[in-house]
Amino acid sequence: MWECKHCNQQFDYSRTTEKANHSRHCDLNPNKEASYAAIKKSLDDRSDKLLGKINVYQVECYECKKPFLVEEREKQHPVKDQYFCSRSCANSIGGRAKAEKHHTDDIAHYRTVAWRYHEKKCIVCNEENVVAVHHLNNDHDDNDPKNLVPLCPTHHQYVHSKFKYLVEDKIDRYIKDKWGT
Repeated sequence: MWECKHCNQQFDYSRTTEKANHSRHCDLNPNKEASYAAIKKSLDDRSDKLLGKINVYQVECYECKKPFLVEEREKQHPVKDQYFCSRSCANSIGGRAKAEKHHTDDIAHYRTVAWRYHEKKCIVCNEENVVAVHHLNNDHDDNDPKNLVPLCPTHHQYVHSKFKYLVEDKIDRYIKDKWGT
């Protein structure tokens, strides 16, 4: 039988490593935290020697071009070709690339096609929060980008009402500027 010098419990350990592990990790061991700190310091020192110290670098978000700070080791910077400031910026690139690869314009949803070619804002009032997509020729099977126009719900309703004349000029001008037709 073996007795722990910290907690005075007796154990039936037969191997020296079992005794050492209990002694090192015993809750009553006053040097327990120092032991962990020494191990962490040793690992940090080894990493510093191999990869350099940790520094703060300013990088630019690949998607929104906003500058932000990253912490990296000297010999690893830059770790990536592209840095993203947030998960949503990173997803917008990956999601867009995946959608373009697997959902071509002929099979993609009309809204997906519209946002590939048009900015997501109403062409009449620049509303960005709630934006609908209008089919110019009223054929909902024709998802050609030239047939799709982003409009806020209010102006989309205008197009389908007797007040169409109030927004028609702006829509025609947008189409002419965008597609040259």
